[in-house]
Amino acid sequence: MRLTREKAAENRARVVDAALGLFQRRGFADVGVAELMGAAGLTHGGFYNHFDSKADLEAEACGLAFERALGAIGKVAAKPAGDERRAAMRLYVERYLSARARDAAGASCPMVSFGTDVSRESREVQARYARGLRAYVDLMGAALESEAATARATVAELVGALSLARSVARADRALSDSILEAAKARILARLVR
Repeated sequence: MRLTREKAAENRARVVDAALGLFQRRGFADVGVAELMGAAGLTHGGFYNHFDSKADLEAEACGLAFERALGAIGKVAAKPAGDERRAAMRLYVERYLSARARDAAGASCPMVSFGTDVSRESREVQARYARGLRAYVDLMGAALESEAATARATVAELVGALSLARSVARADRALSDSILEAAKARILARLVR
């Protein structure tokens, strides 16, 4: 039975979404094609009907992760400048550096979930990641009403704090909590200026 274009597009989107979840939890290298197709409810044989390679799918999943992250920070940047935007940014930081975000099975932030893996991936994945990171930093600058250097530093602080907190959460919960709280306090203190 031949698939309609709509059904093929729906299946492709299911694969990308399922792959993103697996990649966020386990990294790119740790997930095989058969497993990710199974997670999407499709057969392994259909993979190449949708993607030229696993790297092609990795790039698509990376793009989807950044699309979601850009949507979240974009909502903050779209708020009217001043108190309303600062309040939205405060909430964003509090959620980003929360115990809930730290304890999630897979980091929803593409910079946290893919940051250490992407340098070992294909140029296609690296390029997609770099475009997403640049767009995220640009939107962070708009959300903070700040220059590019402050936006880059804030992104680095957010991503670094969440990554470090996740890395020690099971072994040293107090250290993990203190990393989140220290970064949150420093970033939020800059918002009131």
